[in-house]
Amino acid sequence: MTEDILKLKVDRIKWETPDTATFYLISVKGNPIPYTAGQFITLIFNHRQEEIRRSYSLSSSPDEPYLAITVKRITNGEISRFMLTKIKEGDVLNALAPAGRFIISDDQQQKDIFLFAAGSGITPIFSQLKYILNREGESRLVLIYSSQNAASILFKDELDKLAAEHPERLTIIHLLSSEANRLNTDKVEKLVKQHSRFNLADAEFYLCGPFAYMRMIRFDLVYMGIDRARIRRENFVLETVAVTSSYTSFPPKNIKIKYRGEPHDIVVGENQSILQAALQNNIPLPYSCRGGVCSTCMMKCAGGKVEMVKNDVLTDADLAQGWILTCTGHPLDDGVVVEL
Repeated sequence: MTEDILKLKVDRIKWETPDTATFYLISVKGNPIPYTAGQFITLIFNHRQEEIRRSYSLSSSPDEPYLAITVKRITNGEISRFMLTKIKEGDVLNALAPAGRFIISDDQQQKDIFLFAAGSGITPIFSQLKYILNREGESRLVLIYSSQNAASILFKDELDKLAAEHPERLTIIHLLSSEANRLNTDKVEKLVKQHSRFNLADAEFYLCGPFAYMRMIRFDLVYMGIDRARIRRENFVLETVAVTSSYTSFPPKNIKIKYRGEPHDIVVGENQSILQAALQNNIPLPYSCRGGVCSTCMMKCAGGKVEMVKNDVLTDADLAQGWILTCTGHPLDDGVVVEL
């Protein structure tokens, strides 16, 4: 048994800036690939005899006839350098199906939707903007986009066009570090209050950028009285964050994994995650970051108790429904049942 691997052909490559390019991908089979605005795909590489997985947010909208990912060169980033220098049109990439919880609401309610993006964090938010603005609705979108300088603004022409076509629904605020115009605690509160048109308690907030950037915004919003459930974050940069747990060690436990309708009884070894144990037993559960930030590995806990040593993606509502991350989840008893 193997994972469901998508074969995606690189149909076109567009350079956005000297260090960032968008790859337009189509299924080799020619079939449409369903996804939701704000999701990502995980590319699988066999690089120097090692399997490496990298998640990339989709910059395309589900309304468009292709998948698009936008890749920025990262300092010491071996895979981003490989993508930008070696991948060419016609190449075929292996990927997992689109996944992710950074999903925007598309209801018709009158409300403000604030989208905070820094640098390449605009990628999933660009997808969300295109999707929402292609539908009737009474929500109002405010994009607050932080960039190093004017030349580094991604999708500048496309964003300007969206703002011109939807002046009553979309406001774009550019903050440029080169002009000493950076986002800070006071500015978060000021911009939100200045651009709120409807009841602030109904507003939704979407954040994508470096960990410290999103932490600052989230802290400010909570301080303003915004419900945590109305704040969503997306982050694929694995930061060094202190892990807290009520357990200093996780002893071995017997668990059951139900995957694709097949039950598997396995032992999760001492301090092993559920994902590690599953892969060791040739159960090909999906995964990407292995760090508790992307949600590719999420499954439902249908029995027993699981403790996650890190969770930067599942909300309180997700947890209440039983969702867990297998990459950071450890069984606390022998009655654990996880399923997908």
